[in-house]
Amino acid sequence: MRCRGDKAFLVLEDLSIFEGCAFGARAVRVGEVVFTTTMNGYPEALTDPSYKGQILIMTHPMVGNYGVPDPNIIDPKSNLPLHYESNGIKVEGFVIARLTKPNHWASVKDLDEWFKEEGVPGIQGVDTRMLVKKIREKGVMMGAITTTGDVEDAIRALESAPRYDEVDYVSSVRPPKVMEHGSGEPVALLDCGVKYGIVRELASRGLKVIRVPCGEGLKILDEVKGVVLANGPGNPTMAMEKYNLHKFVEAAYELGLPILAICLGHQILNMTFGGRVYKMKYGHRGVNKPVKDSEGRCFIVSENHGYAVDPKTIDNVKFRKWFVNPDDNTLEGVISKDPKRPVFSVQFHPESSPGPHDTLWIFDKFASEVKAQ
Repeated sequence: MRCRGDKAFLVLEDLSIFEGCAFGARAVRVGEVVFTTTMNGYPEALTDPSYKGQILIMTHPMVGNYGVPDPNIIDPKSNLPLHYESNGIKVEGFVIARLTKPNHWASVKDLDEWFKEEGVPGIQGVDTRMLVKKIREKGVMMGAITTTGDVEDAIRALESAPRYDEVDYVSSVRPPKVMEHGSGEPVALLDCGVKYGIVRELASRGLKVIRVPCGEGLKILDEVKGVVLANGPGNPTMAMEKYNLHKFVEAAYELGLPILAICLGHQILNMTFGGRVYKMKYGHRGVNKPVKDSEGRCFIVSENHGYAVDPKTIDNVKFRKWFVNPDDNTLEGVISKDPKRPVFSVQFHPESSPGPHDTLWIFDKFASEVKAQ
């Protein structure tokens, strides 16, 4: 691809080099290189806090068609932006095949302008199919993206950077203080980098969402009628140990509060009761992933995770399998065996944003349990 502006490079840890054209900020960034099979919803993916510390490849051949949505389009129940999952871009860099010019009524700028404002580099003109095939064969790996025009900048940055699993990314995406959204029955949401979509879905069901910074919030449990363990970035074992998350989960469980755990929260819930997590070869990231429940029903869901809970290690006294992934049989959710304890978890994202709405009923289930308290 002939560049109209500066060249850009993506360098992987095996020193394979991909050349393309720069867009966004002129910078060098290092991260774990992952891919998503999502065909649309790039504003939501780019602002998803779970992507912090990662360079994201989008497999769809054209990205940017509908521009960047107006952040002033607000969800009235939660008072949060409707088309964003956080307050800004969270990926370290963006790798796409072709950047297009937008044409949409809600667009206020294009991706190039947005990335420049946020200080994030992007590279286009890359053979993303070949790149994704490489990652599927070898697994996720560290990489560096540079839009400075000098590939040596990326190589030097990559050689000196820590690995993804060694960095605490939660500290950069958790809220600085307790925040509240919506009105109604109060629920505490353990915020290690929650997606706004989860908050929007809870608020839309008549719940007041109290976002508690990861590692805090034990005192608030006496004041709420339910608990949400939400998503977040990075190594779940590191988050568990650094923020003593087992104390929060154990306290909520002993109080008999309804608990909904999503993504990282699913891992934290199971780790609290003896479960172990492992890193997947290349994870599940996309909006077209199947899960099957214990009754044999299949749902298409949105996913973004690189770790999974070992099903052999779940607490079989307290929980049973609720969902599995039929593609690779990874555990996708557990549910309490005791009907008097409304505790359930999902590895996938029932709020989608972006993605299908097959499992929005999980929020209905949680809200009904909270209101029954």
